[in-house]
Amino acid sequence: MPKIIASLFSGCGGLDLGFTGGFTFRGQFYDRLNTEILFANDFDQDAQSCYNANPLLTNNGANCLLADIRDIDANEIPDFDILLAGFPCQPFSNAGKRQGVDDENGRGTLFEECHRIIAAKIEAGHRPQAFLFENVRGILSSHVANGNSVPEEIVRIMGDLGYDVSYKLVCASDYGVPQKRYRVLMVGIDRELNLGHFDFNLLETIVRENNIPSEHYGNIEELVLGRILQGVENLPDNEVWEFSPGTQQTVDLIGSCAHGIEGFQYFYDGYSHANLPAICMEGKSWKDIPYEMLTPRFRNIYDNPKRYHAPKFFRRFAFGEICGTITASAQPDKCGITHPIENRRYSVRECARIQSFPDNYLFSTIPLPARYKVIGNAVPPILGWVMATALLRFLPINE
Repeated sequence: MPKIIASLFSGCGGLDLGFTGGFTFRGQFYDRLNTEILFANDFDQDAQSCYNANPLLTNNGANCLLADIRDIDANEIPDFDILLAGFPCQPFSNAGKRQGVDDENGRGTLFEECHRIIAAKIEAGHRPQAFLFENVRGILSSHVANGNSVPEEIVRIMGDLGYDVSYKLVCASDYGVPQKRYRVLMVGIDRELNLGHFDFNLLETIVRENNIPSEHYGNIEELVLGRILQGVENLPDNEVWEFSPGTQQTVDLIGSCAHGIEGFQYFYDGYSHANLPAICMEGKSWKDIPYEMLTPRFRNIYDNPKRYHAPKFFRRFAFGEICGTITASAQPDKCGITHPIENRRYSVRECARIQSFPDNYLFSTIPLPARYKVIGNAVPPILGWVMATALLRFLPINE
């Protein structure tokens, strides 16, 4: 029997797609997993609309409910084996205001909803086998009133419910995602199963067994932009959200990466990343603008590098590099969203590829800026698939 999944804060479906499987990314098929998503939820209409517009999820029976989880009674959620929750990361994110548990919108305490639902299921006589929480690495340095870090507090609170909880900071580029995206994964295992804490070493095992491209475990060649950006011209959702005039001027001043379009010649099938010419590794940023052409803001940063920690705003990653984190804002002063050789934002499809969404995952049912938002907020599906496969191997098979 399949593992029954309940998904909270589901977004546009990245983690749910990973826990479903049955999709292809750049020629590699990720097997359909023995799971069934019986409940999914998000309060963002764009995310919910995108989720429900994708047959890769809905053909397997998944449907995302539009509602605030705080308004949903636990009895309305079917009994489940695994709870997924990427509770909002903005309160802990470097790209946000870092308000943590004191977030003015109440998002920093939405973990409590996960606790409420699992506790209600236990009280009703059903013990979920496991849960997976995902969040930004800023959560590691966010604290609650008693002085504990947020992860330490989650370990304590969920431990009181009878779960062995462990967590690890991972980089998505080690697990098949063409992006240096650091995230904290927290896994709780029902203590009554007598399995102990989840073994995060299984993630590397899954990567190696399935020959999934990885920055540190082999085949980095398939993760760099010189490969990822090929072949998107005629794909759906390849629209581009234009920069504001001021931002466009800055991007134009920075200029394209030195390798130019000719750089694609080095990224043929079977090439070696170790043998790439140095020019393919030379990205750009605002620091490449001549000093006399800098705006007052950037001149101030340039003149005070220690105070501002020499940030790399307007980062342009080169063809030979793995892209940095794609964020929901899709702004070049927040993330490396600028194309290496064209003076524009990455297209929707290019962002989706960087997040490891398959090319037949659709975003066109929502407004253009919202497509960037939901993609940037998503859990990369391939990271989700690796985590799901490892967790399913760790847990007992349902009879």
